[in-house]
Amino acid sequence: MESGKKDIALTRQKAIVKEGFFFHNFPFTPLTFLVSPLLTALCLISFSMPAFAQQDLPSSASNLIASIDRNSAAIGSIVVLTLKYTLPEGTTLLSSPQSKGLEELTVLDKLETPGRITIRLLIDRLESWQTGELALEYLDKDGVERLLSTGPVSVSVLSNLGEKPEEAQLKPIQTIVPTASLWWKLQPWVIVLLALLLIGLILFWWFRIRGRKKGGNIYTEPYYLRAKREIHELEAQQLVETGNIKPFYFRFSEILRQYLEALRGFPAAEFTTEEIASHIAEDRDRDLLSLLRQADLIKFANDFTTTAKKEEEVRRALSYIQETAPVTEDSGDDRRRDKK
Repeated sequence: MESGKKDIALTRQKAIVKEGFFFHNFPFTPLTFLVSPLLTALCLISFSMPAFAQQDLPSSASNLIASIDRNSAAIGSIVVLTLKYTLPEGTTLLSSPQSKGLEELTVLDKLETPGRITIRLLIDRLESWQTGELALEYLDKDGVERLLSTGPVSVSVLSNLGEKPEEAQLKPIQTIVPTASLWWKLQPWVIVLLALLLIGLILFWWFRIRGRKKGGNIYTEPYYLRAKREIHELEAQQLVETGNIKPFYFRFSEILRQYLEALRGFPAAEFTTEEIASHIAEDRDRDLLSLLRQADLIKFANDFTTTAKKEEEVRRALSYIQETAPVTEDSGDDRRRDKK
């Protein structure tokens, strides 16, 4: 009998161990059936915890999101373009990342923070305002330059004539002033001015012919040397340093336009900046176009500049003149002197 009881107890213990519950050291009581589910849950949690701990979080995918602070704006307004980017793990953004897609637009300033680039742009055209395909340059793990790109954004340009410009009616500022009586009053003065002008032309022609007979050919300063000389004379006046910023940029813009007119053969001095942009065919002329747009911001939008920024713009203008001037013996000497 005793051996039969021992066989039954041994069989029960083996069944418990086979099921994974190590209760052979515990007394077989009703409390065992209450404790066993709790121990089973603890075992499952303890075995599953390392599996969760060993899983690697997925690396964030690279992307570039562009957004603009408004859908429509009037001409002369300033809009804010925000570029939010996420780079792959192990890659770095260039120290001074170039935001591609904004070459044809007027950029006022740019603020760079981690994961975000904020750019202020000027609405300076009547037609539709749209960026190109936006892109940022970064370096991958191997140091190779890559592009992070997204689609263009656009802003609807509103007319200053209201929501329905085709229905707007232009009105004169004041009533029409009769001019017949004014002409009769000014007629003697006009005749005198025309006579003086005619006399001046005759004297100019006479002195020119006389000078050719005496001294042969008269030296005429080349347009590229004249542009350099006028820029140096303008900088020597120190207008920006004394607070006369607008007079400086009015004269600076005029010199550059006159040089471009003599170089490319179209009336740049009479064109607006956007009309000049439509006539430019050389890629190196776009640096001069950027200088003209910056000068327009100061002349008409009351933008601010510093002495250091003014000196950098003067340096860029002289470099552009040096690169685009025709190659002659005098210009060759100037270029060799600049290299030294």
